[in-house]
Amino acid sequence: MTKPIVAGIRNRQALAAIPPSGQEERSRSLRVVARMRNDRTVSLSRASREEGVTPKTVRRYAGDGLERTGSRWKATPADRLYRPMVVYSSGAIVDVDVRGSRKASELGAYHATVRYFLATGGESTLRRFDGKRVAGVPYETDPAVLEEMARRGQLDVDSIYQLVA
Repeated sequence: MTKPIVAGIRNRQALAAIPPSGQEERSRSLRVVARMRNDRTVSLSRASREEGVTPKTVRRYAGDGLERTGSRWKATPADRLYRPMVVYSSGAIVDVDVRGSRKASELGAYHATVRYFLATGGESTLRRFDGKRVAGVPYETDPAVLEEMARRGQLDVDSIYQLVA
């Protein structure tokens, strides 16, 4: 049996073609790269071990987020890897296709802001996302709408990545 081509995952269909175990390995690989990007002292082997994948698996699924400097692998400042994520917009949870670590980080910051708002009631933090969009979808920044979504149990502020399988 041949392994599927994973380097060219550019959309939801290509990601869905990977078996669920491969999707989990890819997710862990993206976390390895993020960890290396956030802490430049962490090696690929250490970050991989902590996430439960091999360095080879990380290079296979998230190699575009890595570069080799001598014998050491380092995370690139940013990448253009595909990530299926969710955003709150117009009172609903919307699946979005995010390309790149910078936009994924922005969406992560939005979710952290929503979590902070729901915990403290601090509405001013939401203003940072007024008028901004991710994948063409506007961020929900209306406190009343977010509170209503939370009251109905619609918000899962701990899971910003969409499960594809």
